[in-house]
Amino acid sequence: MADNGLTGILLVGGGSRRFGSPKALAVFRGETLAERAWRVLGEVCEERIAVGKEEDRLELPFPVLDDGTSERAPVYGLLAGLRAASHDVCIALPVDCPLVSADVLRSLADGVAVPQTGPLPGAYERAHIAELERRLAAGERSLRGVNPRIVETDEKLLANVNTRSDLLAVRIADWARERTDVHAAVVVGSQARAETAADRWSDLDVILVVEEPDSYLDDLSWVAAFGAPLLTFVEPTAVGNERELRVLFETGEDLDLPLIPMSRLDLLTEDKAIAEVLGRGYRVLVDDIGLEERLRAASLGPRQRREPTQRDLREHASDFWYHALWAAKKLRRGEVFVATECLDGYLKALLVRLLEWHARAVDPTVDTWHGGRFLERWGDPSALVALEFAYARYSLPDAARALWVTVDLWQGLEEETAKRLGLALELDHADLRRRIAAVVPDPRAH
Repeated sequence: MADNGLTGILLVGGGSRRFGSPKALAVFRGETLAERAWRVLGEVCEERIAVGKEEDRLELPFPVLDDGTSERAPVYGLLAGLRAASHDVCIALPVDCPLVSADVLRSLADGVAVPQTGPLPGAYERAHIAELERRLAAGERSLRGVNPRIVETDEKLLANVNTRSDLLAVRIADWARERTDVHAAVVVGSQARAETAADRWSDLDVILVVEEPDSYLDDLSWVAAFGAPLLTFVEPTAVGNERELRVLFETGEDLDLPLIPMSRLDLLTEDKAIAEVLGRGYRVLVDDIGLEERLRAASLGPRQRREPTQRDLREHASDFWYHALWAAKKLRRGEVFVATECLDGYLKALLVRLLEWHARAVDPTVDTWHGGRFLERWGDPSALVALEFAYARYSLPDAARALWVTVDLWQGLEEETAKRLGLALELDHADLRRRIAAVVPDPRAH
């Protein structure tokens, strides 16, 4: 029941810049975020005040008090709400915390405190008005430390949504908690990384640990719980030989859902490639099997890769030169598509591995990520320039040109990398080039 001694302050004045549209009007569980937050506040507080900007003209089912400033920061909304409140203790709730429950708000009110994660949502007193005014006069807009009292709260219930991907993750967490056959949900990839954070082009990767993936992959109707899907398809996971669901929603969010069966749970803690992904950051949404503790023990930082050996260089270089000649033969036969697929796909993947070796030979501390990720940040600058010309148009003459640019780039990197690592060049480059030229002459020579 609502407490007669509490005022609820709903903060709806955020700019929603990263969200792309007013967050207050985004829908969660059939309610807008504003309606949901207003209802939850009403379960706890006798009085409710919504504070925002009249200029936003949001279509809300309750009045909004203008915070009296053109600036956008929570401090202005909180201050306006405290000044207008009838009660000494107020609960301030941002509109973008859809998982906050009445119980969470009651615990903050009982302690007149804020959670360990930060100042909002939180309980404040009208006595804090003077401190807030002092801070604003000094040009300080942070709320941190205004109320020093802290109540430990379940962090998963305090998740705020700054982007559409954040809201998508909250929807998934909410859905997963309702499913008895979903045991864990973990965000990985760009949306959880500690460095090189997500941007507006990033997808959302959520690992789901389930009893039986087939039941989810055979009937995809459950995806509608997260939004209206535009495209869906299933593909193999990058590692582990499992399957993942890819979804593009009508609103633009891109979701990647690897489904890991409970019988293969060890994959998340024993596979080295997965451990490296986890080491770059992860966020547990749901966990009823104690997975978070196991992930913490298993995750690694960026892998300290060993230097390539003489055998590694010989095998890798042999692979490249073999397939360069193979691509030349396909071109000579007129199979332009097959040749360019090898040239711009397989050979470039081999080249990226060599670029990794080269980068670490120059600087052993450099982070070369995996599979060419962020190549533009760590790759050799002159090699990146050459790459601009190493891809082919769909024509035989241009494919021949790009093949020879790729061969030249490879040879230079192979020679320099071997020299830096103190390895021998075991292959006869001159002979290999003659063999390729006998099939497809270098068109640049004419």
